[in-house]
Amino acid sequence: METVIKINPSELNASLINKIKKFIGNKQNVDVIISLREFDPAYADALDRSIEQAESGREIISMTMEEFVDYVPKKKA
Repeated sequence: METVIKINPSELNASLINKIKKFIGNKQNVDVIISLREFDPAYADALDRSIEQAESGREIISMTMEEFVDYVPKKKA
């Protein structure tokens, strides 16, 4: 079963959370997804430029999996 609840941020309160908990009940396999409909304009512009670069093939770096593993910084223990 799936449901979508569309709310304004001002409606997000303890009462709503309790209603959602009641709806979920004792079910164990539950996903809660929060989706924001507004983007930061600077982020949206950067994302658009990245998509254009990828589609045009400009400034694309390609490497094998081994080269990628060597390229990625190693975590310090």
